[in-house]
Amino acid sequence: MKRGCHFYKNLIISKINMKKQESIVKPQLKAPIIPGGKLIFIPFLPFPEIVAEIKKSTVDARKLHFAQLFYLKNKAVLYGPIGAPASINSLEKIRLLGLEEIILISYCGSLSPVVDIGQAFIPEKAYSDEGTSGHYLKRKNKFYYPDQQFLLKLKKFLQELNLTYQGGSIVSTDAPYRETLAWWKKMQTKGILAVDMEASAVLAFSEFYGIKSASLFIVSDQLSPKGWVNGLQNERIKELKRATQKYFYPLIFSDLI
Repeated sequence: MKRGCHFYKNLIISKINMKKQESIVKPQLKAPIIPGGKLIFIPFLPFPEIVAEIKKSTVDARKLHFAQLFYLKNKAVLYGPIGAPASINSLEKIRLLGLEEIILISYCGSLSPVVDIGQAFIPEKAYSDEGTSGHYLKRKNKFYYPDQQFLLKLKKFLQELNLTYQGGSIVSTDAPYRETLAWWKKMQTKGILAVDMEASAVLAFSEFYGIKSASLFIVSDQLSPKGWVNGLQNERIKELKRATQKYFYPLIFSDLI
């Protein structure tokens, strides 16, 4: 009995020490402070004309590895990179610039008929099927959560614009081309509605450093036992562009959030 108590005591101390320990390798970035501490993170944007509009509103910019940091008047926009490890590498550098809030906006795949191509989706929790989040916070169930007050603020912002959305669970993967039938079935048992590549890692990173974060996705494709439908490669791409402008523009260009 004493051995068991001693084991769990050491386990708790080990977890605390893991969280407090500083990395030997430290990020470096010389750049202006993020306006208001606010960052819009866009890992992927399939419409180059929208990227061009962001550049037109830019007052300053910096190049990062496989990414660009655009300074707007009241916030900054990180464009790229794709995937959990590369995303967090960039965010580690940007946090040195007074980062306080992150809104991740991107595209996700649907794993359920509840969520259709062109719909907006807000993750209320994210399941980690990637290898980065556990280096920040280890969770036995692998679920990570947005800051609840910040999530409520994002939802309220959309509601005030009469923009509808579907809430639910998302899974973040490192291997989009290994989304097998067995994998899909496993996600169904966990009640997961959508899949992306960054959300869980961004949430783990944010919680670790005390940064507020939440995310908004447009559903770009659907995965089911019947196969894969990619809305970016068929006639629904126009619908996806309209949804991108409708939902993402207010978050990027508005002063209201």
